[in-house]
Amino acid sequence: MAWNGWKVIDMDAHIVERPAEMFGDHMDPAYREKFGRLKRALEANAARGLPPAIASSRYAVVAPIISDDTLGEPDSFGDIPREFILNPTGGGRRNFGRPGRPDLPSIRPQVNVDVPERLAGMDAGHIDIAVLFPTHVSSYCALHDIGFESALYRAYHRWISAYCAQAPGRLKWTAVANMRAPDSAAREIADWARRDPNMVGIYLPPCGPNNMLLDDLSLHPIYQAAQELDLPILIHGGTARPPYQPGTFDLRGAWFLQHSLSNPWAGMAAMGALIGGGIFEQFPALRAGVVETAAGWLPSILDRFDAHYVLSPGHVPLLRQMPSAFVRTGGRYFHGIDTWERSLEWVVGQVGEDVLLFATDWPHGDTAWPEAVSQVLEWPGLSAAALQKLLGGNAIRLCPRLAR
Repeated sequence: MAWNGWKVIDMDAHIVERPAEMFGDHMDPAYREKFGRLKRALEANAARGLPPAIASSRYAVVAPIISDDTLGEPDSFGDIPREFILNPTGGGRRNFGRPGRPDLPSIRPQVNVDVPERLAGMDAGHIDIAVLFPTHVSSYCALHDIGFESALYRAYHRWISAYCAQAPGRLKWTAVANMRAPDSAAREIADWARRDPNMVGIYLPPCGPNNMLLDDLSLHPIYQAAQELDLPILIHGGTARPPYQPGTFDLRGAWFLQHSLSNPWAGMAAMGALIGGGIFEQFPALRAGVVETAAGWLPSILDRFDAHYVLSPGHVPLLRQMPSAFVRTGGRYFHGIDTWERSLEWVVGQVGEDVLLFATDWPHGDTAWPEAVSQVLEWPGLSAAALQKLLGGNAIRLCPRLAR
């Protein structure tokens, strides 16, 4: 489990949710009939051998989108499956981050519903605590009915709370905030903060519905609740699904470009909106972490943000200091890594050892599990102090509830 006596905290683990199977018993009575229609649509897809997807698929029942086209031969007609990295027919997964090494083991989908299976997988990867994000739940913002959207979030919260309660020392979860109903979202967050110590943060996408940026005035009730409850804002990207982030519609549905570029691009926009929009200035105790957007770009984008602050401070009227100051000092901005990034030592050298967060993305297919910890430890230029902070210490500073 732990590595060298250090607590290892995965700040980006996932539930691959199955709404038709998971949410029914947790749905508000007023929305059970509507949920039944959604469930039937998902089950009809499954019966045809299609993904029972809400979003992020050309077959999705709510927000279908093309995100599997090829480069060089654009008329691929969805022939190349997006999840080829799962190798569902066996034989392990391609070691995409270290291609010269043997294949990684296959991922058992049972971990999404079976807590003992998940704990066994965490043990294999030397993970002490996993902070769980849903996979597609935030895409319910594509629904026309905002009330139904909130009801689905509540159903997910009830399900994930019960799931984590089976291993409260090791499984933690994040509450999904309805960005279209921030006042009720703030009340929901406060309610769960009182009820469940395993809820450790507030999940927001890098941008909201209808091109909403994270400095939007309407989001202030969520930030106020986070500050008062001492909960971090945890920002997590999602490729080619609502709320649509940069790279969704302007890359012709080419998976190679979308999956490579969209999450980092969205992470840059999220960090820039929080800092440039004065959110940290207006909420002086607020902390935020950005995950699943890679970290190698962080120093160069800070250089650009600093330069543009000096170039035209009037465009960021609420900003009172260099953007990089919020990252390099103060302990308020944190950032998740991809463990296979070759720039890790350089990033630590540029932004310091108090910023980066260990993250695996498991059980999604593009994870280095169970080698994620060893990939971080193999860099000779990282001191023991830096490694201990990266693997878990920084996560506890971001999410104090993890120390309980």
